[in-house]
Amino acid sequence: MCVFSQTNFTKKLGVTSYVLGCLLTFDCQGATADDTVNNIIKRAVEAYGGDTLMSLEQLQIEEQLYRFSEGQSGFAAHGAHGIQLYTYHQQLKINYISKTKIFKRSDQNLIGNYGYYDMTVVDRRFGGEKGFHIDHCMQTFQPTTRINWDSVSLDMEAAVDSLIVKALAESTTQMERKGTMLIKGRIHDVLSMTKNDSQHTMFFDSKTGLLSRVVRKKSNTKTRYDFLNHTQNNLGIVWANQTMISNDGHPYKHVTSRKVTVNDTNGSLILKPKKYRRKPAVKFLDFVEPSINQVAEGVYLVGQDWGFTLFVDVGASYISMGSWQMPNDAFTWQQRLAHLHQYTGNKKPVSQFIVTHHHDDHLMGLHDVIKHGAQLLLLSEHVEAVQSSQRLPVAPKKLTLVEDATELAHGKVQVFDVPSSHADHNLVIYLPEQKVLFAEDMYGSSLEAGFHSPNSWPSRDVYYRSETLEQKINSLGLDVQKYVSSHHGRVLSNDEFNQALGYVCPNNKELVGRLYSE
Repeated sequence: MCVFSQTNFTKKLGVTSYVLGCLLTFDCQGATADDTVNNIIKRAVEAYGGDTLMSLEQLQIEEQLYRFSEGQSGFAAHGAHGIQLYTYHQQLKINYISKTKIFKRSDQNLIGNYGYYDMTVVDRRFGGEKGFHIDHCMQTFQPTTRINWDSVSLDMEAAVDSLIVKALAESTTQMERKGTMLIKGRIHDVLSMTKNDSQHTMFFDSKTGLLSRVVRKKSNTKTRYDFLNHTQNNLGIVWANQTMISNDGHPYKHVTSRKVTVNDTNGSLILKPKKYRRKPAVKFLDFVEPSINQVAEGVYLVGQDWGFTLFVDVGASYISMGSWQMPNDAFTWQQRLAHLHQYTGNKKPVSQFIVTHHHDDHLMGLHDVIKHGAQLLLLSEHVEAVQSSQRLPVAPKKLTLVEDATELAHGKVQVFDVPSSHADHNLVIYLPEQKVLFAEDMYGSSLEAGFHSPNSWPSRDVYYRSETLEQKINSLGLDVQKYVSSHHGRVLSNDEFNQALGYVCPNNKELVGRLYSE
């Protein structure tokens, strides 16, 4: 095995590229192995700009790219999931002298199921040993310890080959040569290293020194970066104009164009936009332990973390709704019911359970409901999704079809269908006596007070759905005083729901204008 370490390259270098070899210190069993690793690194640095690359004071990288993902389907007949496509424009500014970085990104949905909030922007900054998150929707800034020199760019730098080579030359991390491999008919030298609990395997073209591929393995996940279409500026800095990123063999991101601009003047990078106010401190609600909240007379919200179920006492039994669950959740629907029995001191069964929509995270808990013996109430459009979600077919006699404006328990429970961008059919439940409304994926807050910015995930489309729901409520003339969600333990008052409706982002053009304006 041959390993190398490198002395500090953080100072500006005013030497020729030949000195790079002298600055490499090796610990190998043989001189031939020493020279091989030395030459691979030396050739790569020279290929990407040599002294110019290593002595950069400031640079800017701009990219256009696509991101592919699997998201929840908006149309029940198409199944629970579908492909989603986003387009990114992102920019990274680095000042190596002042140790400052600014990362900006606009993120627009091209294929998916969203309302008019199809764009968000990200602005993360680090300087003076401090990190800042900028919200251009709410025009606020927030200091944060979660942003540091390495994390500020959200892994963008891992996909820029010239930055990888520069960091490699400056690193003291041990490396090992793993032989050679053919890529597109060209011989590549393979180097490997372990850094931050990740194994990195790098493939360098043996003739040109250019980096063609990096495979990063962490835990059981492999991320692969393929660098294509190398280009060069007038200063001799080289970079891949395109990069293909895949996770475990599936396409993830495709950088379609990249531009690198070098600025050798020590210009300052602004960390806090003018006229922006500091974001007020917020406190998240903590539901680590199983909880129960009597929302109103005979109405109980039981859950933990992100999963909550509503139980409505209708006399001899309960009507229930909300079976949101993840595969490893410990506090399941059956345990929530047992928690309710312990709280109330009675053993009333659940006679009916209302299925709101077709997404699998809201159907996963139905196994417990069916085992308990409750009748499933659902729209005809959701029958196929319910059947597909269970290991064994659900007997037709256990399914009862409902329609928009169905009344249950002599009018104590009313069910309405509210289609939105999230799902083509989504049932909400209204309790007229208690003036309580229950919905899934339409509103909510994980904060003790206030709401999440519309310029964040998963909030970006929720505010659109809240407006859709409000229109339905107004058209029906419902008097809602309490809003309950399956995702949040916090119950909203009518005033709080109206407050959430006031959280509005500007249009895409203005939002992007704020992002790139200083």
